[in-house]
Amino acid sequence: TLRGHQNSVHSAAFSPDCKRVITASLDTNAKIWSVESGECLHTLHGHGLEVHSAVFSPDGATVLTASSDKTAKIWCAQSGKCLQTLQGHRWEVFSAVFSPDGALALTTSEDRTAKVWRVESGECLQTLRAQGPRFTSAVFSPDGKLALTASLNPVAQIWRVDSGKCVHTLGGHRNSVCSATFSPDGARALTASQDGDAKVWSVASGECLHTLS
Repeated sequence: TLRGHQNSVHSAAFSPDCKRVITASLDTNAKIWSVESGECLHTLHGHGLEVHSAVFSPDGATVLTASSDKTAKIWCAQSGKCLQTLQGHRWEVFSAVFSPDGALALTTSEDRTAKVWRVESGECLQTLRAQGPRFTSAVFSPDGKLALTASLNPVAQIWRVDSGKCVHTLGGHRNSVCSATFSPDGARALTASQDGDAKVWSVASGECLHTLS
């Protein structure tokens, strides 16, 4: 049992080598833990409000956190030092993920946008705008060229990362889309909705291939 946070823990994720775990908490901190010993290796101080998510980069060298303080932060996983603060959202940031090569980050916010960032510089490269209420999730495709967003609207959207252009709007659900993800080969997208259905989509055409109900 990894004890040390002073409030609810919102997320937990393994490092790529499975030797460490990163946790995010409402106590405004994230913590890096040793899987073998259960020891807290680093407490990542710096956010001013709740931390909603925390993940390791694909190489395990850095950590990405998302917070209600309107920022995401990139940290050195070895030292616990903050390397970059990603500033630009106008409301709380709910999620943040790395691209498969670790060069980019993708964040979602209550401000009804998702943003693509360059990890090394902290520069915002693209802003993706929701068609109404906020995005519920955002992920990169396996090749890092596309982003897939889910929304409180009954749609998901596929975007070009290099241009920020929406390629396909995946409509057909009857209620909010809670999450969306790519297949490992990047050829299909999978959405899950509060309408009780999941749907499988062609990434190339945007066509709904199957409804799982």
